[in-house]
Amino acid sequence: MRNNLHLNLLYNFVDLRNSHGEVSSCYKILHFFSDIGPVSRRTLDEVYKKYSQIESGGEYLFKSLDELGEFAVETCVELAAPEIFILSAQDYNIGLDSCNDVRSFKEIFRRYGTCITNPESGSKKKNLFNKFFD
Repeated sequence: MRNNLHLNLLYNFVDLRNSHGEVSSCYKILHFFSDIGPVSRRTLDEVYKKYSQIESGGEYLFKSLDELGEFAVETCVELAAPEIFILSAQDYNIGLDSCNDVRSFKEIFRRYGTCITNPESGSKKKNLFNKFFD
């Protein structure tokens, strides 16, 4: 994947029934993509191995928003993307209601999502003081 691509993650809160009939709530990734298309399943699977697996049938499920956020950041680091926008399906639908053209549609994740900057990104802003104190 090319560097400098912004990542977008769309998730939903779901209730699941396991094989024992017990219901549990979790966060499910609906779509994970960049400017050029979906993030590869191989990359997602590699990062997902580090998280507690919920009976998922091949879906990416997380027990908490914190765990989902950690997964998003690790994927961002893995792909060397500068940032990732995380958005719930509910907020996405609110954003769709306000769209009136393609440009505003493309801005939904930026306007309504949570932006997390890649902690390993070399995009620290330089200023005059950086020259003296680096």
